[in-house]
Amino acid sequence: MATGAAGAVGPARAPIAGVVTVAQAGDLVDRFLRLIAAPGKGNRTLISYAREIGVSPGYLHELVRQQTGLTPGQVTRRQRVVEAKRLLTGTDLAVRQVAEQAGFGDPAYFCRFFRRETGFSPGEFRRRVAGMHHDPVV
Repeated sequence: MATGAAGAVGPARAPIAGVVTVAQAGDLVDRFLRLIAAPGKGNRTLISYAREIGVSPGYLHELVRQQTGLTPGQVTRRQRVVEAKRLLTGTDLAVRQVAEQAGFGDPAYFCRFFRRETGFSPGEFRRRVAGMHHDPVV
């Protein structure tokens, strides 16, 4: 525990030359999470996110890993899958359009990515979810 200016024992309250408090680290990670969840932000790099937040890519990587237990890449992939699932189940967009809106320039790559992450092709996922409902059988 650090001793504050008033002599109280407790965590340091202000950042010191590049060191941030736990609350500030959480705020930076929250900004990253909001940025990756924003529409149209799907195919950006860690470098571009770090630049927008105002920290180095390595520092952002470490903060995200400490706060979430995942790497920024893992968090970003999860977010892209969530967005793709939302579009596949909540719209009638073609898979090509879903790929584009989820930040993928190549629909074929999107299909490979989606299958790798979920175990299903986008079409299979859409059909499976469409067949699942909670209406009682009469």
